[in-house]
Amino acid sequence: MLKFGAFLLVILSTSIHQCGSAPTVYTITNQQYGAIQTGWTRAQVTKLVGSPGNVVSQAGTGSTSFMIIEYTGIGAGVSNAIAAIGFIGGAVVSKSEVGFDTTIAGKINIQQYNTIQIGWNQSKVLQLLGGNGNIVSQAGKPGTSSYVVTAQYTGSQSSFAIVSFVFIGGILNSKSQIGLDTGIYTITKQQYTAIQIGWTRAQLTQLVGSSGSVVSEAGTGSTNIVTVYYTGIGTGVSNAIAAIIFIGGAVVAKSEAGFDAAIAGKINIQQYNTIQIGWNQSKVLQLLGGNGNIVSQAGKPG
Repeated sequence: MLKFGAFLLVILSTSIHQCGSAPTVYTITNQQYGAIQTGWTRAQVTKLVGSPGNVVSQAGTGSTSFMIIEYTGIGAGVSNAIAAIGFIGGAVVSKSEVGFDTTIAGKINIQQYNTIQIGWNQSKVLQLLGGNGNIVSQAGKPGTSSYVVTAQYTGSQSSFAIVSFVFIGGILNSKSQIGLDTGIYTITKQQYTAIQIGWTRAQLTQLVGSSGSVVSEAGTGSTNIVTVYYTGIGTGVSNAIAAIIFIGGAVVAKSEAGFDAAIAGKINIQQYNTIQIGWNQSKVLQLLGGNGNIVSQAGKPG
């Protein structure tokens, strides 16, 4: 989803990062979080909340400086809520929260989920579902074409099923579900290995015998991205999971977890530190003496 230009609060790598080490607790209420607006300065946020928050991520300088501030709040459940505010150039550009609302406002079933199409406007989705759901993150200026909203719903049959819709400029850009599709779609290790980059979904379905569970979808036409999940018999106590990613109807990547519980190759810290970005694969294999487990592949071999 990141490829669509949405500014998200989950940053995997930055120039400066620290988490969990600050002894000071910076608190925020649900009402204060709701009042924070895109474009506010950090001084305005600090004045409203009463503290500057914990800087968990920072990068860049001047007008391109980027910062994420975290606060904790009293959650609706047994654990604390966490609110994250993102700033670029000293101004709020996004906010997200987890835990203030543990009861998701809207319900959805698999038929409704399958009916909703990428490209629908937000009002059409709301009309079908009868409500907004929980707005768990916002980025950009409301009313603009770059305004990003993530809304979550829970399954009508199970509270453990979670559905997310991402709207950009009021248009549905992506959708994902966990637990809503209760079908069982199985795959063997041999079938997983046989899947080739470039295959169509019809070829995959013919090989495996089922269409799989579509857990996420974004874009349309040649840029349509679909992720399909299957389960398999793992080598350990739990099932294996295989994920196949399609772009424009063709397989571009595949990954698995659980088919091989025992990792084939070994490595020590000295070897790890010796290996440099930019090395070719044969040089890495020569140092380590083997391939290890191939758990994901993307692109065309060779």
